[in-house]
Amino acid sequence: MALQASGSFQSSTDANLATLVGSRWDLSDGREAMLVSAGSTAIATAGILVQDAAIVANAQGIAVTAFQAYSANGNLPAVISVGTNATAVVVNQYQGGFVMVDSGPGIGQTLKIASNSVVSSTTPGTFTLEDSPNTALTTSSTVCILPPHGANVIVNPTTPTGAVAGVTLYPLSAGQSAGSTTGTPFYGFVATRGLVGATSDATVASVGQAISPSTTTAGNITVALAGGTTPTAVIGYANQTSVSAKSRSVFLQV
Repeated sequence: MALQASGSFQSSTDANLATLVGSRWDLSDGREAMLVSAGSTAIATAGILVQDAAIVANAQGIAVTAFQAYSANGNLPAVISVGTNATAVVVNQYQGGFVMVDSGPGIGQTLKIASNSVVSSTTPGTFTLEDSPNTALTTSSTVCILPPHGANVIVNPTTPTGAVAGVTLYPLSAGQSAGSTTGTPFYGFVATRGLVGATSDATVASVGQAISPSTTTAGNITVALAGGTTPTAVIGYANQTSVSAKSRSVFLQV
């Protein structure tokens, strides 16, 4: 592969890495890093909090039109068929991602996607699974389609639209937006656990205080619960007292 697990400061444009997005490695210094693919906007510096590409509204609560069960001898994988969709899906856009059954028979199961076909406003499609559901789906089931964690990451916005992925260890060049085949994919590592420098907004955390994604400055961290009583995600704690607009060490727990 173009990336080595021992090198956390590497990057690549090798499209073969697509199936490894979301994989994590324990580094020799106790930190953890995750392989991500970059979105279509470059992230200029290290120390920036990033999230997955925004959740696609039309990929939630989709009716199942047919279900092919996994064959016990392994000749046939489990396949979920869906109808047309207003938001187009390109071939293998969700490869390595997940089908989550959100209602009906099979509710609560989260199943890994091996491959997917094209889906469009005129073309129904299929999602082939790596997993075999313990409870079979039926046409009474509905599903949510989720990309791999770490796919097409963007600067974490002040109002979250996807799961926090980690903190950049170095700049990430522009890659591809979710569902796009335009441009060259770009892969790199972000920190997900352990000591890492992170840039703070104006509401700083003292040593030992919990930290959250900033609700005022995109890509920054803030003291947990700052600015109100509605909790945001707690993603670790301050290892140094933060300073506004500067990068100080935090112990990340994403």
